[in-house]
Amino acid sequence: MSNNKIQFGRPKKTTIKQSELSLTINSLSIEGRGVAKNLGKTVFVEGAVPGEQVTVKVTQRHKRFDEASVINVQTRAAARIDANCQHYQHCGGCQLKHIETSKQLDFKQQAVLSLLEHNAKIIPKLVADPLRSANTHYRRSARIGVNRLSQTNTSIVGFRRKNSNKLLQVSNCNVLPKHLASLFDQLRTTLSLIENAKSITHIEYLQGDTKGALTFRCKATLSRASQLLLIDMLQPFNLIGYLRYDNYLTPLNDMQKIDDTDLSYTVSNITLLFKPGDFLQVNALLNQQMINRAISWLTLNAQDVVLDLFCGLGNFSLPIAREVKSLVAVEGSEAMVDRAIGNAAKNHINNCQFHSADLSKRIDRQLWSKQDYNKVILDPPRSGASEIISQLFQSIDSKRDHKVTPISHILYVACDPSSLVRDSKLLASFGYKMAKFCVMDMFPDTTHIESMALFLKDDTLGEKRHTKDSLHKARPAKRLIKF
Repeated sequence: MSNNKIQFGRPKKTTIKQSELSLTINSLSIEGRGVAKNLGKTVFVEGAVPGEQVTVKVTQRHKRFDEASVINVQTRAAARIDANCQHYQHCGGCQLKHIETSKQLDFKQQAVLSLLEHNAKIIPKLVADPLRSANTHYRRSARIGVNRLSQTNTSIVGFRRKNSNKLLQVSNCNVLPKHLASLFDQLRTTLSLIENAKSITHIEYLQGDTKGALTFRCKATLSRASQLLLIDMLQPFNLIGYLRYDNYLTPLNDMQKIDDTDLSYTVSNITLLFKPGDFLQVNALLNQQMINRAISWLTLNAQDVVLDLFCGLGNFSLPIAREVKSLVAVEGSEAMVDRAIGNAAKNHINNCQFHSADLSKRIDRQLWSKQDYNKVILDPPRSGASEIISQLFQSIDSKRDHKVTPISHILYVACDPSSLVRDSKLLASFGYKMAKFCVMDMFPDTTHIESMALFLKDDTLGEKRHTKDSLHKARPAKRLIKF
């Protein structure tokens, strides 16, 4: 996380000789590391839990803080659990499996509230219960690393190691669906039979409700014999196979066309088709909860005219379009816009329009930007939405001589807390206050934090609103979480 007062970034490191300390862990940093003090200097301890007394090895010294790793837990915290994963100590995919799930959510909620309070002077009026997920078998997308070792002719199939670019040999990952339990072993066996398997750099996995896909990223053409081996390997997993080269994507099965695939998922009784390479919300259960809460918080009605920015293939757009008068959605990828248009037609939703535009550039010449909207959805990438927020309200100012419908509600879905903080300050400068906030456990057992915030124009905050969410008044956030 950057651009905030809680500077836990990692500047140029100074490697030192190993030294051991006995420390008391007081809190947890936003990166998920234990925080302790040693002679007045902060020490960040990987793998530690607040409330523990630990023996640590100092690995890096910096001017303002040191970094360390746990050698031994002398006093175990109640929040510590045994990680149910054989690869956890070495795999970089998960960072918090040693902490009980509800405590992870406490950490994530307080971490974002702390950033908002200290860096933007914002305290949400209401904080909703977190949106929760099981921490196993929840992922419907993943990037699997592949490497062929020349000396031993061994194929490595897995994920990156902790704090390393090197791959870890993985036999099973329990965040993927249960039916893929043996996928890594089968991939490794099949790749050992492929002559130029080293040309495969990684594999992209996407899962629909009934069928999934593996896309093999290749630097060189695979022989037909190699392709047949992959096809045979994928069949028991009900996976479709693709090869992606520099300039094109092709099915492994030459009898199949890309447009013939039935990759899809259902949300809010709407079926959304997608293709290999498309962005999907990783956690299907959380995605449905997120859409339900968005609809509730926006208090949608048949008179609303909604603008959905960064709309993707229509994940928010289409469920919301059914609740309102009309909806306009904008996405940077033309391919995703085409997909969204097709999904609207498939679901017989005809009160929405989709447009392609780079939302980091000028929008004043876009026809959709000249329309009036009373509610807006922002679901930006990690870089946030500052450019489009500024332009959106500049466009409104330019129309002040005309009768303009004010934007009463802005729903912001954040995948990066620091971007949320920056954009919240910007929205506040345009007269919007954070009325509701929640964290979402889109990525359990990781330090990744997803959250959702509802911003209301000052004159709407006084209205009495009732939702089904369990809400409580926000308390001033602490700088660091204590268990």
